[in-house]
Amino acid sequence: MGAEYTPKKSNVSLLSATMLSATCMVGSGWLFSAQLSAKIAGNWAFLAWVLAAILVLLVGMCLSKVVAVYPVRGATTRSSSLSHNGIFGMPFAFANWFGIMVVIATEAQATTQYLSAASGSAVLMEHGALTYTGKLLALFILFIYLVINYYGVKLLARVNNVVTVLKIFVPIFTVIIFLIAGLDHTGITNNFHLETNDAFGPTSAIWAIIGAGLVYSFNGFQVSASFASEIKNPKRNVPLSIILSVIVIMILYMALQYAFMSAVPHDVLVKSGGWQGLNFSSPLLNLAMLLGLNFVAILLIADSVISPSATGYTYLGASSRMLYAMAAEGQMPRWIAKLDPIYNFSKRSMLVNWVLAAIVLFNADSWAALMVVVTGYHVIGYMAAPISMGAISPKTRIFGLIVFVILSLIMMTIPLHDLMLVNATLTVLLVIYACVQHKVGLQKLLLFILPFILYLWLLYFVPKIWFVIVISIVFYILITSKRYVAMCKEHGDTDRVIED
Repeated sequence: MGAEYTPKKSNVSLLSATMLSATCMVGSGWLFSAQLSAKIAGNWAFLAWVLAAILVLLVGMCLSKVVAVYPVRGATTRSSSLSHNGIFGMPFAFANWFGIMVVIATEAQATTQYLSAASGSAVLMEHGALTYTGKLLALFILFIYLVINYYGVKLLARVNNVVTVLKIFVPIFTVIIFLIAGLDHTGITNNFHLETNDAFGPTSAIWAIIGAGLVYSFNGFQVSASFASEIKNPKRNVPLSIILSVIVIMILYMALQYAFMSAVPHDVLVKSGGWQGLNFSSPLLNLAMLLGLNFVAILLIADSVISPSATGYTYLGASSRMLYAMAAEGQMPRWIAKLDPIYNFSKRSMLVNWVLAAIVLFNADSWAALMVVVTGYHVIGYMAAPISMGAISPKTRIFGLIVFVILSLIMMTIPLHDLMLVNATLTVLLVIYACVQHKVGLQKLLLFILPFILYLWLLYFVPKIWFVIVISIVFYILITSKRYVAMCKEHGDTDRVIED
């Protein structure tokens, strides 16, 4: 199964680990998800939140099983490399790492966009895109993320604990005020009984899981697993931190959903043609201003800076550990995997991630346009957890199979053009990787990488439920079989060195 890995230091408590995950789940998504969920699912939006929470908890439990055996740095990216080999794990590692890394840039961009809206000028943003001045400000925000992370996990945890309190307070306060405001009109009774609500159903909730940004909002639950080697008693605290953070944030999001849907003036909703027609550009801020809640509007503007920024700097820390993990597994240049002797993490990995995030930032106009694509990468990254768990612990294969099939079905709700973009970029990157790693041999590359790429393209070309279920079951059973796993181990990286 491989050598046991013992972290040098364990500085992060259960509370800090829970807050790390919770912080990442209250980013820019909460400012938009209530309206998007209502538009796509109507009253079924509440079911959508529950289903999304169950989905990430299932993935989290799979990941926790892997971390229990390998409490290593960057476990979310590293799991399939540990269970199979570095070549097999490359698609999952890239999807997981790239999805997290892009979020860093989008969060900095989101903060800049909110500041532009608050200023009411075109200096930072014009015609729906950041100006060069706006991008420079976003780059400065990225630099702040770097400074917070550069001095190690202790500083990150201290800053994060304080920021998390602020991030949780503002949504809770907003929920309370919106509920009180809803009592002043008939929204609480009538908004949930519109004739147009008949257009929604249980399937609407399923489509909202990705389409309304619910997975995007919940993504961050796995961050504590990325810090596994730095968390006290990871076998116990990693799964506990995932469960606690997801439950707390689910309750918060559902309360926000109810408060938002209650507070929207009924006449405004009717004129819009129901939830389908509601189209606030900044939902919570627009609603607060519509209701004359100026103090809440000011808080929302402040939180629109705090929430995305806290997610951004936490994701920079997580993504740096993911890139370190890929370098340790031989999937990226080995020089990245050098640990700082004082702070016990790779500063080289941190700088590489920061530069890449800056490049993405300067080439993207709007964070919203990237949300579904980024979520596609997240879901592909999640698939590694049940696969790795089933390979490491054969007794868990049935549970892993169920989780893997559910993730495959969720992939079907991604618009085809976005799914094609996700598959195409992943394929191109792996072709480049194959060229760089030509010494590995074409046979190994085809044997360990090609099956999953073909599987993803089959999901795109044959989006039929029965086909996706059948092909997912067959694929999972094959790649978690003892024979295939043994073959991966036999032909794995003989020079792999992991120092945690």
